[in-house]
Amino acid sequence: MQLDELLKEAKTVAIFGHVRPDGDCVGSTLGLYNYICDNYPTIKTSIYLERFPESYKILPRANEIIEIYEENNKSNHYEASEPYDLAILLDTPSYERVGANGESCLKSAKKTCNIDHHISNPLNLCTINFVDPKASSASEVLYFLLDTNKISKDAAECFYLGIVHDTGAFKFSSTGQKTMVAIGDLLDKGIDFTRLMNETYFTRTYIQTLVTGYVMMSCKLALDGKVVYSYMTPEDMDRYSVTPVELSNVIDTLREVSGTEVAIFLYPVNGEYKISLRSNYVVDVNKIASNFGGGGHVRAAGGSSKESPEETIKKLLLLIQEQLIK
Repeated sequence: MQLDELLKEAKTVAIFGHVRPDGDCVGSTLGLYNYICDNYPTIKTSIYLERFPESYKILPRANEIIEIYEENNKSNHYEASEPYDLAILLDTPSYERVGANGESCLKSAKKTCNIDHHISNPLNLCTINFVDPKASSASEVLYFLLDTNKISKDAAECFYLGIVHDTGAFKFSSTGQKTMVAIGDLLDKGIDFTRLMNETYFTRTYIQTLVTGYVMMSCKLALDGKVVYSYMTPEDMDRYSVTPVELSNVIDTLREVSGTEVAIFLYPVNGEYKISLRSNYVVDVNKIASNFGGGGHVRAAGGSSKESPEETIKKLLLLIQEQLIK
């Protein structure tokens, strides 16, 4: 209920997530947006998110999302010519990762709030910071900040999707007792959890299926089979007519290769290579990602590189080897 106290003081609210929104980012931001719309209809609320997978658009009020924040431009709810009373940043550990052109809005807002679970979060991004690195997801952190009796079925569907995606459908080590408490409460709201999980997590488009197959066919093992890696070039992206948004779940398929500890996947974004890292039990990939201007979690992190995939992978393997031989 801590967040309700902030909301009661605000007349205008902006909600932001990170670049290339994943399931938790979309789930937490849309969950909060639905919560505010349901319980505080007099607050002029805007949600800003970059493009995300089409399957997530089954979530309530997804059609009200604004893809980019523009000063002095009318949104569906608020003319953004004046600073927002409250700007809320979800699932984002740094201003460099803020999506939808939201950094300027956050810096000009009268009050700001950061709700996150990344271990790389500096804990001082906003006026008020709710960061729990032990939580499975930003959706879980947010859930326990709200009055659970006021969470509607619509908001519950969003939070459920966020938790499902950041726990790998509850198979990642980030899944904890509080995670399952939240899930139990969300199920009690009457959500169609089977449809949410099947249509957004266990299924992929035809193009995504082809691309995932190509990535798996091209993958290689390193460090005595402890690392599996693969990458796509700009030419590969063009050949499959695929966008970065459609590649968000490829890394989790790579992670399923038996006997591996770390999975690496690189793909081009804005003239650089986006680095996605996952580990199973030993390697702290957050530490590795910090060498590439990124971060995240102990078992899931990312960064970027201006070097070729081959050179980047060489450097990544050296850093991984240092941890494996300790």
